[in-house]
Amino acid sequence: MLSTPETQLSSGDVDAVVQAAGHAASATSKGQSQIRRPQDTLAEIESIEQLIHDAESDHADTFNIPEHPAVSLIGDDSRVRTSPCIACHSTSARRLYSIGGVSEELVECESCGLGSIFPMPDSDRIQSFYPAEYYGEPTAKFEPLVEHGVRLGAKMRVKSFVGDLPSGSKVLDIGCGRGVMLRALLDLGHEAHGVEITHEAASGADPGAQIRIAPELAKAGYEENAFDAVIMWHVLEHLPHPEQTLVEIRRILRPGGRLILAVPNFGSLQSQRTANDWFHLDLPRHLYHFTPETLQRLLASNEFHYESVRHMAMLQNSFGWLQSILNRVSGTPRNSLYSLLHRGGEHPVVQNLSMRQRLKLKLGYWLGLPLAAAVSLYEAVAGQGGTITVTATLGRTTMPNEQFSTSNPPRSCSVRPFSSSTIYSAARFFCSRFGQHQRAVFKVECRQN
Repeated sequence: MLSTPETQLSSGDVDAVVQAAGHAASATSKGQSQIRRPQDTLAEIESIEQLIHDAESDHADTFNIPEHPAVSLIGDDSRVRTSPCIACHSTSARRLYSIGGVSEELVECESCGLGSIFPMPDSDRIQSFYPAEYYGEPTAKFEPLVEHGVRLGAKMRVKSFVGDLPSGSKVLDIGCGRGVMLRALLDLGHEAHGVEITHEAASGADPGAQIRIAPELAKAGYEENAFDAVIMWHVLEHLPHPEQTLVEIRRILRPGGRLILAVPNFGSLQSQRTANDWFHLDLPRHLYHFTPETLQRLLASNEFHYESVRHMAMLQNSFGWLQSILNRVSGTPRNSLYSLLHRGGEHPVVQNLSMRQRLKLKLGYWLGLPLAAAVSLYEAVAGQGGTITVTATLGRTTMPNEQFSTSNPPRSCSVRPFSSSTIYSAARFFCSRFGQHQRAVFKVECRQN
């Protein structure tokens, strides 16, 4: 492929342009007695310009993909033949959602319920899904209050997951970004390592952390058994080959080492109730969409023992409900509240919002967040949280749920009933906490038996 700042031409496009230019040049040298008319030369030039214009049009979607494209339900219950599923090796999938501005779709494995982008794009195509505004500023991605909550949440997460490790333990954060968790690891006295795909993505990280830049984990050059713990916080769903990444983690993690893995839950109440409006779909960047069962299959196949599953991450789950509902009822572009909180309202989408729309979104945020938190608590207790965090240890294990149903994918499972008094008490508890500490992070751990 030939890349320019304005377009990306395939080898066939380049050959056509070169051939047309060659004809123009050879026509002038064919026979010394032949005189080239000016209008013929102009016609050749116009032909070359048209070829370039057509090539730019063919690849325009690569450079005009919105950060939050519209997602639509396909709804015809049609199937496609796919590559073998990374969780169960089935090759049949249902077509679920189309994505505005791109040709790829979201499909769901008929056997296990794993969601994935189809067809799976190559690495150059995937890179085009990440506009510059996706990363935010190096030091702050969100407006001050939200940014403070993000950093506080990262500090509490790190302490919860690796705080019991001896001081000086080597911990790797895959997809470390601007280093929010790396800073928390350093504060605990651990040796903080990070890996990212570009320098831009890792800009702003603490210089005390050791960061490597590599297109994939296997090319980062880590030694075998190098780490005591590995963290992948909402990264696995972005990777085109997550199974290969887990193989590499198995190599660089010491025996008995700890893997902490967080992903959106495709089988959650949020996903089922809000469907194509679900905030955590994040299409087309999320290439895979896991349920607890499909993630467990994938981990077990790589000799990771499932220790626990947390269905509650207050920030991600509560905001997931709130933004998903606003996507459905607010009449604003998809994920507008997220864009409004992103860099304090400087996001390009926000520039087109009226003052009335901005006020409506802000009111929805402050008034709806406590209720969204209470609903998130309910779905967490039901074992269907909007996101899941898995703690696993490296060591051979057997599949604890060999009897998965192939006719009823995990997304279809029902919710256990709870009394209204239980929900009311949970809502009162959270609202009192929210009033005292707006940035408090409350976690509920649901362990699988």
